[in-house]
Amino acid sequence: MTIKLYYQDSKISEVQVKVVDSRKDAAGYYAILDQSCFYPEGGGQPADTGEIGPAKVLDVQSVEGEIRHYTDIQLPKDSFSAQLDWQRRWDHMQQHAGQHLLSALLEDDFGFKTQSFHLGKERVSIDLDLDSATKEQLLAVENKANHLIRQCLSISDRWVTSEQAKELNLRKPPVVEGDIRLVEIAGIDFNPCGGTHPNNTADIGLLKIISTEKAKGGMRVYFLCGDRALHHFNFLMETTDKLVAQLNAPAAELPEAAKALLADKASADKTIKNLQEQLLNLEAETINPADGIVEKLFEGRPIKELQQLARLVIGKNPSVTVLFISTSEGDVRFVCAKGEQAPGDMREVLQQLLALTEGKGGGNAQFSQGGGATDKSPEIFKDVFRTAIKNFK
Repeated sequence: MTIKLYYQDSKISEVQVKVVDSRKDAAGYYAILDQSCFYPEGGGQPADTGEIGPAKVLDVQSVEGEIRHYTDIQLPKDSFSAQLDWQRRWDHMQQHAGQHLLSALLEDDFGFKTQSFHLGKERVSIDLDLDSATKEQLLAVENKANHLIRQCLSISDRWVTSEQAKELNLRKPPVVEGDIRLVEIAGIDFNPCGGTHPNNTADIGLLKIISTEKAKGGMRVYFLCGDRALHHFNFLMETTDKLVAQLNAPAAELPEAAKALLADKASADKTIKNLQEQLLNLEAETINPADGIVEKLFEGRPIKELQQLARLVIGKNPSVTVLFISTSEGDVRFVCAKGEQAPGDMREVLQQLLALTEGKGGGNAQFSQGGGATDKSPEIFKDVFRTAIKNFK
């Protein structure tokens, strides 16, 4: 049985260990240690990473009652110096303790119970059982949380039996039997928890709610604590400084500057669209069918543009059949169209063309499109198209 040093002192980050067993499972090589400072994934908190001698610790999981330290190489049964990634552990401790504080205040002050907790690589979130929390309520909780953080309240843990736990005023009942670990934020929260935490609320640093969204019938609240919150603030400041320079407006006026820029873009987009439609109409006027057939090859022309052009051509020439081909680096796209008076089924034509590619397509009897990878010459596709059209006559 591995001695769990992370429960004795969550700040232990380096220790001498002995590999008592070394095996491999579906997840890779893993080592069983006599004692470990590496926290295995659980309770919403990710696993620690680091090093054991020459091996990198990639993951730590509790499997079948043993703590498996997954490594990039297989370790021999020997003694090594083990060191965890302290910055990662400290970050997890700050976020996890912050979650306890935030969840406790949301429930005590407004009746919002936390259903689940997720500590992600970039964001941390809790899912509440209701979706009715207002911005004012969340701001009030955030302010109170930071006030309590500054008070340096004690964060402690202890072990009790299942029977003892039943006699305590816990925020939620334990989900395991046997010995149960309880974590307490003095006067604020008393909860079963297997995660790692700092010794007091001051070590959380600060707590900032960054966004919310509806999820699982309730509300998902995203927040950051400590160093993560500071890094996020620095990112926002760098982004704001760039926008101030690019939009030539002070930070307070950025929303209006962005609104004006978007309005200008919308106007320009509308003008461009009108001009493109005029150009396509002019281009359609210049296309003259030969024997009721139009074949044109384009290089890298957008397929949507060719669809528009084909519709204009068959609209002006009801008895014409059209094949537009667009090629680009081993890829080919087809637009097959016919006017209302032209014979044939463009779906059949398209299928014959696609047979020479590794692609697919679809459409209806009058208008079809598709394509895929090919090494065939465009002239081969034209020949197939002409043959198909002749068979319709």
